[in-house]
Amino acid sequence: MKNVLHKELSSSELSFFCSQMAMILKSGMLISDGIDWMYSDFEDVRMKNILGTLKEALEDKVPLYTAMENSGCFPSHIVSMCQIGVVTGRLEDVMNSLSQYYDREAMLKSKIRNSIFYPAMLFVMMAFVIILLVTKIFPIFEGMVRELGGDLPSGQTFNISFATGMMAGKFALVFVLAALFIAAAILIFYKSQNGKAYIGNFLHRFVFTKTIMQKITAYRFSSGLSLLLSSGMNIESSMSLLLDVVEEPQLKSKVEQCSQYINSGDDFIKSVSRLSLFSGIHLQMLSMGQRIGETDVVMKKLTDIYENEADQAINSAVSLVEPVLVGVLCTVIGFILISVMLPLMNIMSSIG
Repeated sequence: MKNVLHKELSSSELSFFCSQMAMILKSGMLISDGIDWMYSDFEDVRMKNILGTLKEALEDKVPLYTAMENSGCFPSHIVSMCQIGVVTGRLEDVMNSLSQYYDREAMLKSKIRNSIFYPAMLFVMMAFVIILLVTKIFPIFEGMVRELGGDLPSGQTFNISFATGMMAGKFALVFVLAALFIAAAILIFYKSQNGKAYIGNFLHRFVFTKTIMQKITAYRFSSGLSLLLSSGMNIESSMSLLLDVVEEPQLKSKVEQCSQYINSGDDFIKSVSRLSLFSGIHLQMLSMGQRIGETDVVMKKLTDIYENEADQAINSAVSLVEPVLVGVLCTVIGFILISVMLPLMNIMSSIG
């Protein structure tokens, strides 16, 4: 029975656990002794509890993959791969491959979070400035205008009237609050399975994110397949288990299509080419790798290539979004301030 008190480990935690297990296996230490050593060394309460659960199970002569499954903290594909590693005698290779895979996943997720964090914080700061202007500064300016000259003379014209500035500020305030509300709603919606699929489909079709998402999908496909092939599995078994490895709905759909093509009689290269994931030269590399029996090596190389391309695409998008966002928000704030200051300056000069 799975321990419902434990949540599934994150990518970084899984990477660390697998790397430690690979070190234990390489050293020739018994798995039970290694887990006991890790348990004594860890200070993090949650991880220590998980290792304690594994330790107790191993003391009862339960296999590692069974103990991992019963803990409820490990994805099903890791349990399956560990079982395959035990049966084939390649558990160390499996753990090394899993460590590299989850290390890449953790890095990619970190890059995506960081790319969103800075523009989001910039927008929040600018939003705070607009809210401060409209709710605190504008009433002071409005009071000064009334004290100096009362309501603006009806016959007097300005390039930008005080009333226009006030209205622009209120519109900007409404827009900012609406944008923050929509962003919060999207974040909550993304937490659900349907929301994740819908937003993923949108990002894959949106003109400014389409290229980035294609590269990320190609990276995750090659990374997952490289992981499975390097663990000693054949193409057919790897494609079946890959459905459990990947989480992105769009990639799951691609994997299902590829499996269907293979099951209908197409070879692996033709099936992959029909997914439109890889470029022509990369398909040639994959074809050559299959001929010489090193498909896993080529997949690992493609993983490196698409990881770099995805990283560059994300950085390019962020470098474009940041100045555009700063320019738009500064223009809005500048327009509002000028709209307020010009009438005030005009009244003061007419009084003098």
